[in-house]
Amino acid sequence: MEIVLENVSSTLLHNLTLELKEGEIIGITGEGKTELLRILNYQTPIEGKAKYKQLIYNKKNMYEIRKKINLIEQQFNNQFFLSTVEEHIAFLIRYYKLEIEEPRKKVISALKMVGLSEEYLPKELVTLSSSEQKLLQIALSLLSNPTVLLLDEPFINLDMKAQKKIERLLLKLKERYKKTIIIASHNSNMLYNLTEKMVFLKKGTILKQGDTGKLYQNVKFLTRYHYDIPDIVLFVYKARELKQAKIDYHKDIRDLIKDVYKHV
Repeated sequence: MEIVLENVSSTLLHNLTLELKEGEIIGITGEGKTELLRILNYQTPIEGKAKYKQLIYNKKNMYEIRKKINLIEQQFNNQFFLSTVEEHIAFLIRYYKLEIEEPRKKVISALKMVGLSEEYLPKELVTLSSSEQKLLQIALSLLSNPTVLLLDEPFINLDMKAQKKIERLLLKLKERYKKTIIIASHNSNMLYNLTEKMVFLKKGTILKQGDTGKLYQNVKFLTRYHYDIPDIVLFVYKARELKQAKIDYHKDIRDLIKDVYKHV
């Protein structure tokens, strides 16, 4: 297991018992999703037992855990009012005391990994688009060589084209670079399509967790607890209920279209 929580509580969440496997894309939705990311990143005080691989969550291991489990906030935050991309990166390396051999080479490599080039280094931060800022955030998170990336609502303010680009990047980071990706979001369409496992939060605790497909295809559960239903799931559910259509649930719209032509 990558991360294990046993009866963990914080200010907003309580009695969390959770096991997260490495190399998966995992979704979190519901009340307290950002708080759970902060627990995993050890940015909020906790009670109970938590462990990342062999590292126990305690003050001694806090900085090592944060290097390996990196939180990418919802919005790009230039809190120190630095001017260029290069200045921002250099400051963060110093601020977090990252021990990097050949820093410039590492920075350029991280930028290329997310689809940005060396030409971005002298650019003014204020000139970057929302999608470029998000890519830069991901590149910055890779500097400490984390094994787990936590993303809080990564698609806010992005158009569909930019969203698909980020989705492809996250899949590449998982498949090629063996990163564990954990996404907190209310975007049911994205979570259903992109994740393998889901954690549903309600009233400060974990209501359900498990396979994404099975949970998001349980429309009665989603309706009862007021979670958003993915569009493709709702279409199949209504077709089955109203038209008695013998079609299966799919994640890919192309597979659904083939099924509709075959059975309807």
